[in-house]
Amino acid sequence: MKKLRITLVLLIIFSSLTMKGSACSISLLGNDQKTLIARNMDWPEPTGMVLKNLSGIEKTAMLSPDGSTPYTWTSSYGSITFDLVVETRSYGELSAPGCGLNEAGFYAATLFVDPPKYPGPGSKPFLSCIEVVRVLLDTCSNVSEALSKFNEFGITGLVIDDELSCDMHWFLADKEGNCAIVEFPPENSGTISVNYPGKKCMTNDYYGPSYANLARYQGFGGTLPIPSDEHKRTSDVRFVRDVYFSEKVMAKEDISKDDGFFVMGKVAQTEGTKGSDSPTDWTIVYDLKDLNLSWTAVNNELRRDIDLNRLDFSSSGKVTSMDIQSSGSGDVTSNFGEKTEGTSSGCNVGATSCTLALLLVPLVFMGKR
Repeated sequence: MKKLRITLVLLIIFSSLTMKGSACSISLLGNDQKTLIARNMDWPEPTGMVLKNLSGIEKTAMLSPDGSTPYTWTSSYGSITFDLVVETRSYGELSAPGCGLNEAGFYAATLFVDPPKYPGPGSKPFLSCIEVVRVLLDTCSNVSEALSKFNEFGITGLVIDDELSCDMHWFLADKEGNCAIVEFPPENSGTISVNYPGKKCMTNDYYGPSYANLARYQGFGGTLPIPSDEHKRTSDVRFVRDVYFSEKVMAKEDISKDDGFFVMGKVAQTEGTKGSDSPTDWTIVYDLKDLNLSWTAVNNELRRDIDLNRLDFSSSGKVTSMDIQSSGSGDVTSNFGEKTEGTSSGCNVGATSCTLALLLVPLVFMGKR
């Protein structure tokens, strides 16, 4: 078993951005045959990495407050994550996972939200909000286990230079179609809020306001028409459209990844009147039952596919990565070291160097001090 102290990773929000400028949308599309997750990443810069994360690695939380004990864990499951890379003034390029799927069929994602009230470590081991997705994907096989995991650590926010803040809530799902939204709304004063949504969608508002707003629209108890394609894609507009189009595709007998891309197209953002300062940079559709995923990106609209069933997640020390915006199309599973090929023999397509590939376990500092 390899012991690795996680290299410092900070997901920095520029002081010039408001929280409403950092936006994403997510939906679970499920029936007896399929459990699909569709997700848009909306951000001012399109840079990001697809990472293979190994099992059997011991890890320690970073950025422990004075006097607190950092949370430690060992990765029981390998995963594929999509990590946002941000260029910052102080640290250069920094990266942290926005979402991912592990080999047990468990999915976790983080989306930005108005500033929460995290509980802090208290008497529990410390974990920063940016590391939650990594811990859950490393250690949990389903939603129930993930919710229990939140009892093991005290979450803190991340503020840099008194002006740069990471404010997040979480969307959890598993291959059986179970779903939960985990939040720390400010009115809860640090107490966790776990929601089991009837409408399994999330954008960048808290659960309560999102669902209260939905009730104002036709088909959901209200009189307002569903926002048209011409509406600016604010968080509340995206949520209503996300639920509306998700229910339309789930009314069909069969659902597929095409449906996931269709729904995300209905909530995608572009700069200008229909979008915001955060255009959609990439779209991912995950199949939790069959353990595969496909994604498109703003600089390459062709689909690329990864089959987790074929990946070798053993602790070989060989880790591969791909630029989310990379060229090409089709099955790229072999880039990450397939089981039938043994362990990966080195850097593959998309990895910038062997040194960088080894640093991408499981969180990445790609910057300059």
